[in-house]
Amino acid sequence: MDKKRAIKILHDNMSSTNLRRHCYAVSHALGGIYDYLEREGKLESSPSTGSGQISKREIWEVLGILHDADYELTKDPSTSSGQVHTLLTLRWLEEEGLSKEDLLYKAIESHNNKVTKLREPQTQMEWALECCDELTGFIVAVALVKDKKLSNVDVPSILKKWNQKAFAGGVDRKQIEQCSEKLSIPLETFVGIVLKAMQENSRELGLQS
Repeated sequence: MDKKRAIKILHDNMSSTNLRRHCYAVSHALGGIYDYLEREGKLESSPSTGSGQISKREIWEVLGILHDADYELTKDPSTSSGQVHTLLTLRWLEEEGLSKEDLLYKAIESHNNKVTKLREPQTQMEWALECCDELTGFIVAVALVKDKKLSNVDVPSILKKWNQKAFAGGVDRKQIEQCSEKLSIPLETFVGIVLKAMQENSRELGLQS
């Protein structure tokens, strides 16, 4: 499952521009976290990707693209025919020929685990998704009050809003803060990694200077 195929699956099943941009943001964030862990010599070993046509880094990016791919179809119980978020994506992955032992398949299983109870995050890739998913939304919220430009956002401005519970009240700060324990990345550093990855792709996210 490469990025080109993942984006097609996303676009075939999600029409909302904002939801698509969230998936792009998480994808870029995961790529940035991968680069940081590799650069710092902290990247855990993982099974080979098999064919060699897709890098481990690309798997992280693909996870970001697909982590909410079925959300538009499952977010409203009254219209989703009983479909549960992530379970529909898992079905799509099986139809694409992915094994249940595939790194990507397992990672999607770990997403929304509080509802599905399939499996809690275990690998670095899974914890990176768990920690950065909500953070991307928080950073977007900060950008929206900074003239809708990611270039106007910096780490101090994000951390200044962090303890303002009324700001982006739906964001689970504790979920993000797990980065220190689960990834050995201090919160301030983690915020900087994700912000930089989003700033480098601000045009795609609709928050360009």
